[in-house]
Amino acid sequence: MGAVQITPDPTRATMDSLSLSPALLALAIAGVALSVLGMSLVGVLADRRLATRTARFEEIINQLSVARQQLEGSQNELQDQKLRLDTAINNMVEALCMFDAERRLVVCNERYALLYRLPPELLRTGTPHADIIRHRVVTGILKSDTSEGAAEQFLSKLAALPFDAVSSRIDEFTDGRLICVTRQPMAGGGWVATHLDVTEQRRSEARIAHMAQHDALTDLPNRVLLRERMEHAIAVTRSGGVDLAVLMLDLDRFKEVNDTLGHPAGDSLLRAVSARLRECTTETALIARLGGDEFAVIDYVTNPAVEAATLAENIRKALCEPFDLGDHRVTVGTSIGIAIAPRDGSDSDGLMKSADLALYSAKSGGRGAFRFFEPELDQLMHARRNLERDMRDALAGGEFELHYQPFVNTATGEIRGFEALLRWHHPRRGLVLPGEFIPLAEEAGLIVPLGEWILRTACAEAAKWPAHLKIAINLSPAQFRSKELVPVIVDALASSEIAPHRLELEVTETVIMHDSEAVFAALGQLRELGVRIALDDFGTGYSSLSFLQRFPFDKIKVDRSFVSELSSARADAHHLARAVVRFAVSLGKTTTAEGVETKEQLDVLREEGCVETQGYYFGRPMPASAIAKMLRRGAKRGDKAAVCAA
Repeated sequence: MGAVQITPDPTRATMDSLSLSPALLALAIAGVALSVLGMSLVGVLADRRLATRTARFEEIINQLSVARQQLEGSQNELQDQKLRLDTAINNMVEALCMFDAERRLVVCNERYALLYRLPPELLRTGTPHADIIRHRVVTGILKSDTSEGAAEQFLSKLAALPFDAVSSRIDEFTDGRLICVTRQPMAGGGWVATHLDVTEQRRSEARIAHMAQHDALTDLPNRVLLRERMEHAIAVTRSGGVDLAVLMLDLDRFKEVNDTLGHPAGDSLLRAVSARLRECTTETALIARLGGDEFAVIDYVTNPAVEAATLAENIRKALCEPFDLGDHRVTVGTSIGIAIAPRDGSDSDGLMKSADLALYSAKSGGRGAFRFFEPELDQLMHARRNLERDMRDALAGGEFELHYQPFVNTATGEIRGFEALLRWHHPRRGLVLPGEFIPLAEEAGLIVPLGEWILRTACAEAAKWPAHLKIAINLSPAQFRSKELVPVIVDALASSEIAPHRLELEVTETVIMHDSEAVFAALGQLRELGVRIALDDFGTGYSSLSFLQRFPFDKIKVDRSFVSELSSARADAHHLARAVVRFAVSLGKTTTAEGVETKEQLDVLREEGCVETQGYYFGRPMPASAIAKMLRRGAKRGDKAAVCAA
């Protein structure tokens, strides 16, 4: 203001009355300025207060927004959880239902509704449990009568069950389905229950139990179920008035059928045998297959000697009839062992052991027969077990030795070789005959290592003889079942360094019948090496001719039973034996007659053209040490005197 200079306009008249004094003007301006400043201060203060309130309001709004979002998130999460819970409940294998303390429905899944075919009105929350039960009973879903009384009776049983009780039961539907109901109490009253259809589970369990107790091939009871039924039957016999007959069966010639016709034919035969056993036994009898071709039959009897024998004879006759297996017609027999409870055993194990011993006795007697158990059989079996144990010790301890019996040229008496014969000098029993221990060795599985020892020992001994002498060795069926037979023979020849043509292997018809294809294959390999093959015991079997056609044997050995008849006083026996020898010679093979004991027999054999003879007439089996003495003394064109003098 001080910088402004105001000059009055001279053209205008001066109005002193209207002019303000500088002091007053200054005061007015100061007042206005102060007013403006005050108002500005008031505005600033009001603006700050308003801004604070606005910020607080916005904060509250933001908090409300966050709270709203959290609430919406919780609602969505609850909805998701409810959806997941509904999905889980409705996808359960079990049907689920929940009832409160007032026995009203709280929740259930779809499977529960479908299982009991519940209408929608019964699925609402709060539906009384009684209404659902009445629907199940009246509609016939539960296996019960459909009357109202039946529903109330069922409800009263459920009402008697305390809330805090854990229970499980099986409900059976009218269509045969089984429902397992498991109930668990809830805190505060009420319960939750699961309902599971266990029909297939029970059927599977029944099938598994059946399979565990029955033979898969024949559907007959197996050994497990047989023992169980036998224990029950034995308990019945203890009360008196009735006995139990236990029959153990073993098919004769089953292995031949199985090996020659194949396993499918063998299986068909076993099924046919089981069907025939059902036909020839009573309804009270239990038939079981124990494995392989072994069967068992048990039945109650009041007169064991008569009824058990009749049952065994009926079975024997039934199984002797031919079986039609489609492309083949076969005939087998059976051997039967019989034990009677409680006489022959007080438990299932004892009875089966007694029947087994009787079966063994029946098979040893020629098969195709039945035998009752006798106490002496147990003693015999005990002796056999001891003999088997001693035989194992003898093989390890070197108690076996070989004796050699010469076979000679029938015309000249010249020794052509020796047959190796096994001998066992038991330290306590003395000399044990081969007929006593060889069959046991075959059954016990000792014949294979014993046969290998014979091959190696005999070949090693033959290496000490003149090169024109042969060594003959018998082979058993068990040796042919071993894949090591050919390698063992090759190794024995190589170790002893004898020519293969000096070794003669003797096989019987029984050996070939066990597994003809495998036997012929092995014999063919040996013959290609130069080993000579002889058919032993010619004339005793029914299929020797067919074997001669299938394999080019180098030698035929006529059985001693025919040779002994050459000196028989009976004309028919003499003529038959002579015809067998003549027929063997006519086949064009080297023919050896076994068991020559008299000059008369030797003369007949010479007349019939038999090439070789063997028997006590020329010499008994002798140890290896005596052979060297014989070869030194015996004439190279030895007659009987020369051979026996050695």
